[in-house]
Amino acid sequence: MSIFGLIEYADASAEVRAIYDDIMATRKTEWINNFWKSIAHDPVMLKRTWEDISRSWRRALDPLTRK
Repeated sequence: MSIFGLIEYADASAEVRAIYDDIMATRKTEWINNFWKSIAHDPVMLKRTWEDISRSWRRALDPLTRK
């Protein structure tokens, strides 16, 4: 049982929507998975986590693995 609900795109602040948009553009998808929605209650943590993961994801994984 979670204490916080998930932040859906439609309910997100402008700051969170911008991060969601970047996630969707980078991952070439039209949806946000629950991992990101669950940490969106803290926009600073959401942004930091996305930047850290996307930076290492872009460098460390070969193109075939990324898909």
